[in-house]
Amino acid sequence: MIIDNGRINRRRLMGYAAAGGMAALSCGAWGKAKAAQDSRLPDGTEFALWEQPLNFSKTYYVDNTSATADDNGPGDQARPFRTINQAAQVLQPGERVIIAAGDYRECVRPARGGDGPSRMISYEAAPGARVCIKGSEILTEGWRQETVHVGFRPPGSPAPTEGGVTTWRYQLDGALFPDAYNPFALPSLMGSWAWLNTATVDMGPYLRRRGLVFVDGKPLEPVEQLRELAAPALPSVPDFTKPAVPQNGLPARRRGGPIMQEIGGVPDARFWVDPSGTAIQVRLASGTPADHAIEVTTRQHAFLPMQSGLGFIRVKGLTFQHAGNAYPFPQYGMVSLAGGDHWILEGNTLEWANGLGLAIGFDGNSAGALKPGVSHVIRGNIFRYCGIGGIGGMGTTDVLIEDNLIEWCGWADAERGWEASGVKFHRARNMMFRRNIVRHMRHGNAAWWDVDNTNCRITGNIFADVQTVSAAVHMEMTRERNQIDNNIIWDVRNAEPGTAGQRGCAGSGLFINASEQLIVAQNLIGRCDNSGVFAILRPDRAGSGQARDNTIANNIFAKCVTSAIVFLDRKNAADGNVYIDMPARFQGFLEGDTKTYLDLASWRTAYGWDRTSVEAAMQVAFDPVTLRLTLSGAKALPKVALVHGIQSDLLGAPTGALRIAGPLANLSARDAWMVDPRRRTSL
Repeated sequence: MIIDNGRINRRRLMGYAAAGGMAALSCGAWGKAKAAQDSRLPDGTEFALWEQPLNFSKTYYVDNTSATADDNGPGDQARPFRTINQAAQVLQPGERVIIAAGDYRECVRPARGGDGPSRMISYEAAPGARVCIKGSEILTEGWRQETVHVGFRPPGSPAPTEGGVTTWRYQLDGALFPDAYNPFALPSLMGSWAWLNTATVDMGPYLRRRGLVFVDGKPLEPVEQLRELAAPALPSVPDFTKPAVPQNGLPARRRGGPIMQEIGGVPDARFWVDPSGTAIQVRLASGTPADHAIEVTTRQHAFLPMQSGLGFIRVKGLTFQHAGNAYPFPQYGMVSLAGGDHWILEGNTLEWANGLGLAIGFDGNSAGALKPGVSHVIRGNIFRYCGIGGIGGMGTTDVLIEDNLIEWCGWADAERGWEASGVKFHRARNMMFRRNIVRHMRHGNAAWWDVDNTNCRITGNIFADVQTVSAAVHMEMTRERNQIDNNIIWDVRNAEPGTAGQRGCAGSGLFINASEQLIVAQNLIGRCDNSGVFAILRPDRAGSGQARDNTIANNIFAKCVTSAIVFLDRKNAADGNVYIDMPARFQGFLEGDTKTYLDLASWRTAYGWDRTSVEAAMQVAFDPVTLRLTLSGAKALPKVALVHGIQSDLLGAPTGALRIAGPLANLSARDAWMVDPRRRTSL
């Protein structure tokens, strides 16, 4: 078991994943019989698919370990190219490159795209090959040993003769940065930071340098001061219930805790960046630099087209690691589509971006693009260890995002820049976001649709183990119809315990932020520090919604500390829900300046909501690691009418005209379910 005292044991989780636990779990779901397809968008139309089976007129090869590899050669199997970027310069529509196993330390810059669904350009890993494109370099010779002491020492004063910790200093030569981009000389602060309240927010995470350091594949913990390399312990997580206290004459500051300790870091492995940005100093947990492989990020991107707006490109089976990119906004992804359209990304892994893993819409590289963010397919990928978010997309249309694993994002602790989330989209239109697992989020939402989203469906996903000042799923400033159905939203915690977080919603399952016409149906929402569904108004923002015409139906709410639903307007609907292990007064209504919490009977009498809903004596638990859902007492649940024609459940099983509340059509058939929703569906 990997749950200790109701919370995840992080170290045991890392070992479980390394042992192949995830692969074993997924086989059960992917190997099941044919599942019902439910591809309808909220307006009743079917999501438009454009993919076609691909045949290629020519195949190039890349192998940087081959003795015959030559970028001046023909790029065939006998004399492959040495770099992927060389192939990227010669590929024509209808051609592909197959890449042999190896580490490729380069930024791939496609010169052109395909010209239609049947004539795409494809970048593919060879069958069974692990191809890793890295935005980092290895530091070998040139380390200088230095002793660092924990006490403050005025400049020019003699160093103590005893004690101290051994560290290693490396001078970062300009030749290390092939794109003339030094992430260690630049703050992570986003280019547009108007939303960042510098008067109240600790600026440490935003002024932290963009560069990352890895030892044997594991991250070093960044520290702000040189002397902190020698400190006996890392700074502790602050107590948010107490005001910050000035120390030694300095301004009061509530500084965040360590950021790498849940994702592979260890307390004694740290690094510091010289203020000039031209040197780093590291403390190793053991040995000397000669005993380890030490990598530092040297690029902002690992994959970036030469020009904006390229279309019909496929990227398949590749691993991308190590980008020293800035925080959004604007978005600079480790992999950037630069405003392209009709891309397919499938079976890839994106890891260790300082900011954003993948940018799919209008971003910092998309100027001049005619159709930014149109008709992409993002399928079966893994996004993890990204400091701000896994996927970002501004202004997308007809995008399909399915069967992805997105985890351990947001570690940069920069949530109050209001861009941190496992996935975040602005002005998304006709998006199908289905069968994804988004879990282990730190300092960010799991999923966020921000401003003017239309006809998007969020269905069949897992959003679990989320630590945020906001909510797991966030729908903001959106007045058109969108739909959230057949999901599990579980274990949402306030990242700043004891505070209200973002406008009072911290630790909630779903945040309806000045939004309307949202259909929330057939979900399991539970174990939230705050509310299951939390709504607010934004009179300070032009064009905001009135938090009305929302429908909350056929959901299971369990173990929410404050409330199940908070409504702000009588023009909403709620019915067919099941409430488990809730407070005595678990339904909230805000009228004027007064928020009233009511029991279910009073809620019905006062507002007419939840007339067929029930309180149930059930036990429900969900493990975000193993994806095991356990429950008892479901056999007593009543059946309810379908909402908005939802015809299948989280695992794709077809439903009849009546089903019980929650994401599984036949929830009472067993006491335990493995609920990995992902499928293998590529052409």
